[in-house]
Amino acid sequence: MNNPMLKVLIVDDEELARKMLITAANWHALHMDIIAEAVSGQDALSIMEEQLPDILFTDIRMPYMDGMELCSIVAKKYPHIKIVITTAFKDFDYAHQCISLGVSNFLLKPIKRNDLISTLLKLREQIENEKQQWFEVGHLKEILRKNYFFLRERFLLEFCENSTRSASTQQQITYYFPEGIPPCIQVTLLEAHTSRAGDLTEEERLLQDMKNLEFIKKYLEKTEDVEIFADNNHHLVLLTYSPKVQVAALCEQLKRSIYQTSGNDILFGIGNRYENFYQAETSYLEALESLKFSRYMPNQPIIIYQNDLHVQNADWTPSPAKLEDIRFYIKAGLPDSLQKLLPSLYLAQDGTLLNLEHARILTMTLLSSAINAANDIGIPLDNLLSDSGHSFIQILLEPSSRNLKNQTAAFLTKLATEIAECRTNKSKSVLWEILQYIQANLTDSSLSLGSVAENFHMNDSYLSRTFTKELGFSFSKYLNRLRMERAIELLRTTDLKAYQIAEAVGIPDAYYFSNCFKKYTGKSIRDYKKGTT
Repeated sequence: MNNPMLKVLIVDDEELARKMLITAANWHALHMDIIAEAVSGQDALSIMEEQLPDILFTDIRMPYMDGMELCSIVAKKYPHIKIVITTAFKDFDYAHQCISLGVSNFLLKPIKRNDLISTLLKLREQIENEKQQWFEVGHLKEILRKNYFFLRERFLLEFCENSTRSASTQQQITYYFPEGIPPCIQVTLLEAHTSRAGDLTEEERLLQDMKNLEFIKKYLEKTEDVEIFADNNHHLVLLTYSPKVQVAALCEQLKRSIYQTSGNDILFGIGNRYENFYQAETSYLEALESLKFSRYMPNQPIIIYQNDLHVQNADWTPSPAKLEDIRFYIKAGLPDSLQKLLPSLYLAQDGTLLNLEHARILTMTLLSSAINAANDIGIPLDNLLSDSGHSFIQILLEPSSRNLKNQTAAFLTKLATEIAECRTNKSKSVLWEILQYIQANLTDSSLSLGSVAENFHMNDSYLSRTFTKELGFSFSKYLNRLRMERAIELLRTTDLKAYQIAEAVGIPDAYYFSNCFKKYTGKSIRDYKKGTT
């Protein structure tokens, strides 16, 4: 079996100690990769939100969050990580208190090369032995048998999202369709429609989805070449594999039966049927687009994909970085920031307005983001579409790029303003209070996911999931973004030195701050200052 590269994270507030540990061994020869360095337990936990190590080296005495506290948190949240304490002789007895926290080994400073290599070899053997248990054939077959239908559904969902033809995909299709590849594919997306979707808890929405799923599965028991399952976005995915299945009629029957049984309304988005099974992705995207339109057309809950709503494919794509910023401004309720950035998206590289086709692609992308943001937060689209001039169809059919830009900007600004007003209502979302708290305490170096969760009497794992679900990015990314944007502002408007700016944005370690700044902007602090003068 090939030895995979094990990931290593080193945590120590002394740069010299970190460098000595890094140079004490040929890590690549040991099939290990140092993925990051951290100067405190707080920094280490932020890194772990993005990528998890297999082995953690940590000092005990560090500012802001010491090694003991870090070991306690890691042992609870990431029990698979092997922890190695690096400690001075005077702390050795103190360090042994960490045994109850799941520490694997101790290394006495200054660390000897032979001791380090011996420790790493033992840890590698231990990790490989633990992983080997999962490769026992009998054990794996039993897991596969129990999870076959779940795995099949996950494969089909991933296949609908990305139908790239490859040898591995062909093997998977053969495995999950032992009687042969279906002659055609058509995707339909279903979604529960309720005016109080934003007031439902995640558990209530999941229970609603499960009820609808179980009802439809039972309804389709005797229907061949049809199957349905749930995705992670509160959609039900209906797949049909035969041209004999009349999908529109089937959806009408399902809608009527579900309403008569439970009183629930269901929205349907239907993609086209394709004779090539590998065009599942195309049908899925069409179904997704149709479903989005059904949300604001109450008289037409079943939408079949139409070519007149289709935006032609092109080699051109909008800037991913700017799109991410726009989504951030919408969800964060920042209409002023949105208005400043949006016009630049509609400009080509030569500074002229995008051509009409590219402008429509961009507008469709932005409106899709807007729909998702409104639904996630619970803002009824009817409130935003009361003016006929804001009809999505009318926006998309605007005859010029300039009109597309202006109409899109008007709608997105209205949505961002609505979200800002919604978030000021504390009963709507405690997340808004948390965002306010983070911004107010940005200079506090102890600010972390754990400290914020504790302040709001929440579980930190729940807060992390909620943060990512509501805003689309992790707590650490949000905090780092705010700090870096504040640092950029201070660089432009003050004569503060780098270490003073670091302290002003809550990062007292200048070395760590400079690394964060360069990673965020792509430039060193010195080069960035040169570019602004």
